[in-house]
Amino acid sequence: MKFKLLLVLILFNFSGYAQQKIQIGETRSFHSEILDENRKLEIYLPESYKKGEKTYPVLYLQDSYYNFTHAVGTVEYLVLNQLIPEMIIVGILNTRRIRDLTPVSHGLSEYHINRLPNRGGADNYLNFMEEELKPFVEENYRAAPYNILVGHSLGGLLNTYCFFKKPNLFNAYLTISPSLWYTNNLLDKELDEVLKDHQDIDSKFYMTIANEGGIMLGNNYRLAGKLESYISENKELDLKFKFEPMFEQTHGSLGLPSIFNGLQFIFEDLKFELPENKEAIFAENGSQKMIEEIEDHYAKLSREYGFRISDEGAMNNLGYAFINKEGFEDVAVKVFNLNAENHPDSFNAYSNLGMAYEKAGNIEEARKYYEKALKMVKATGDPEWEFYQNDLDDLNAQEKEESLNTD
Repeated sequence: MKFKLLLVLILFNFSGYAQQKIQIGETRSFHSEILDENRKLEIYLPESYKKGEKTYPVLYLQDSYYNFTHAVGTVEYLVLNQLIPEMIIVGILNTRRIRDLTPVSHGLSEYHINRLPNRGGADNYLNFMEEELKPFVEENYRAAPYNILVGHSLGGLLNTYCFFKKPNLFNAYLTISPSLWYTNNLLDKELDEVLKDHQDIDSKFYMTIANEGGIMLGNNYRLAGKLESYISENKELDLKFKFEPMFEQTHGSLGLPSIFNGLQFIFEDLKFELPENKEAIFAENGSQKMIEEIEDHYAKLSREYGFRISDEGAMNNLGYAFINKEGFEDVAVKVFNLNAENHPDSFNAYSNLGMAYEKAGNIEEARKYYEKALKMVKATGDPEWEFYQNDLDDLNAQEKEESLNTD
């Protein structure tokens, strides 16, 4: 009897655990007057969204049914490694996919005419995104004025069509194996003719292709060649382009690595490289000059992107440069102190400040910040809290040993 009761309790506990769900987003719907239908969205908000008032760039993800889960995971992984900023993801669920993602075409083969009877609604869909979807997101979420459009296959076709017709509707286009076998008068024109009314273009266009063949492969290379030539001949345009064939991937598997690489391309200028010659940093007033350079760099980027770009990683690298140079321990404390003041929610900033104080021989201050970092990291549930515990334990053991030696 006792065994049966114990078994029931165990099963009950495991059953309760199994029913816990991991939620990565929410579903919203609203009515579109332009499309004359209700549209559903899958919305992902970064973890920090509920803690503050800052704004976030928005990634508009087409074909959300297929792409939402892996896109969220990719973004979270890249953010964790400080390669891209946090962002809101708006996944657009399809109703009539072929209708929305294809422009009008007068040159399709009979096969494709029969296969795609409900085609040619791309202009209406672009109007929906510009006049209804983006305003809806901006009204309901803290959206920064920086937007990325992601499209795969027919979604990539829509990406390309949008870039040709309204290049400044989005700040960046992440275009995955676009279905450029699909014929359209606008897509067939030369770029200088298409973009003659868009001399203020300020976009980034990233494109991939999988192990495709035939006219689709040829037209992707043709578009890539057009863009590369146009950029080289029109250097006054602030247009950045990268074409990355991934022939080891299939048309279906290409989505995840494209988003992973594409987002890093879009935000590659967020990195700040310290000068290779460190002597300038260690010269008189070198630390102050570097601090000012880093602050100016990220302030400029924040103005250009329209949301705050963190300088925490760059300040950490600067602090490490000083902490590893004998005689510059106090400078390291200064840099890490500034970093902690500017990023009070970062347990890593406090941990580094504790390390700097320890290196400078100020054990009490080191302990204070190690303890603060440990408390903060435990509150997040981060499994690497043990490293922060070890820092504190090592400090206490070192102080105890020194005390015994002096006695």
